[in-house]
Amino acid sequence: MSDVVAKLVPRPVWAGRTLALIGVVMVAFNLRTLPGSLSPIFALINNEFAVPTLAIGIIGAIPPACFAIASLVTPRIGRRIGIEWGLIVSLVFSLAGQLIRVFSHDWVGLAVGTSVALFGVGMGNVLLPPAIKKYFPDRISLITGVYVSAMTLSAAIPPFVAYPLGDAVGWRWELVTWAVVTGIAFLPWLAQLRRDRRETNGIDHLGRHNRVRLNLWRSPTAVAITLTLAVSSLNGYIVNAWIPAAMIGIAGVTPATAGLFLALFAITGFPVALIIPTMVRRLPRTDIFVYASAVFHVTGYLGLLLWPHFVTGLWIVSLGLGGLIFPLTLTLMNLRTKSTGASLQVSGFSQMGAYGAALFGPLIVGVLHEVTGGWTAFLIFMMAIAVCVIPAAIVLGRGRMIEDELSAVPQKISRRVPAQN
Repeated sequence: MSDVVAKLVPRPVWAGRTLALIGVVMVAFNLRTLPGSLSPIFALINNEFAVPTLAIGIIGAIPPACFAIASLVTPRIGRRIGIEWGLIVSLVFSLAGQLIRVFSHDWVGLAVGTSVALFGVGMGNVLLPPAIKKYFPDRISLITGVYVSAMTLSAAIPPFVAYPLGDAVGWRWELVTWAVVTGIAFLPWLAQLRRDRRETNGIDHLGRHNRVRLNLWRSPTAVAITLTLAVSSLNGYIVNAWIPAAMIGIAGVTPATAGLFLALFAITGFPVALIIPTMVRRLPRTDIFVYASAVFHVTGYLGLLLWPHFVTGLWIVSLGLGGLIFPLTLTLMNLRTKSTGASLQVSGFSQMGAYGAALFGPLIVGVLHEVTGGWTAFLIFMMAIAVCVIPAAIVLGRGRMIEDELSAVPQKISRRVPAQN
């Protein structure tokens, strides 16, 4: 399979790559189940051992930290052992961490298990975009939409079923359920590896260009993708952490209604995930999507600031539509690179920056609320974050490939023998 972007004639999605498609969907579904499967059952866990409020806060801060660390090391791992083996290693970490949680007898065990599992999830975050580029170079937008939709579903389902299931069968067995789902995700990739080895006789066909280490700081497009993803991550983590409390203070709604508004925010992201990757492929100007995201975000936060009691749901939907830059950036990681190796490095580079920024977002909002005693500073801060994508929009509107931007910059080529892929 050619790895360099060309004028590819689309072929049926299932043609010769059924295992890869199933594998992408299964891994994507596992990327967001972990937080949602644990937080709703803390009350049940407290019946067996104490989970203090501070501990819940620590566990809640683990995802972006683990994702940032995984994003730093995963491109090196992927270059060394290959994308498929990298995905299997990510699933091993995820499954091992979940089993540690199942057998935990204090909150420290829960935190350690969550950290191990989320490191594996972070690896999967980085490896899925280049996996799509490798197996579906002619269907990047379609498969990216499917992959982001699977992630959206995996974030939405556990909060609805975790507590009823844990109450019925026990919290440990509730966690086992999601570990089984992770275990199933191994099967298509193990089968794909066996098939690839049989077809290629163990010969690496990815090519020398995949071993070039790119200095992505010198690529305006790579930096723009990183900035855009950082704004998306900051909005996502801050909204999930603080919007329910903010809605209670701003709009005077009940906690139950605030939870419904958060669910509305999440649900809005599902059609966006399906539509945006295809639109990006068909429309010539990428910057339009970035500007639209800024408008949606500013509209939502400004509406909550000025008219919190008027069409409140509309402002929340506007914030959800602003999340269109998340599937946009995942699509651009492949559309703006020429090889799987470049896609892998851009994926790690951008996610490391984005999740590193997201780690501090909820903390900053907490400090703002503590200092001001209200939510006005929070909303102004979020509008300021939203407009930070404007420089990125200008760069992305140029439509340049990352390798072309770096063509004049000497790159370091690894001397290691490439791993089997």
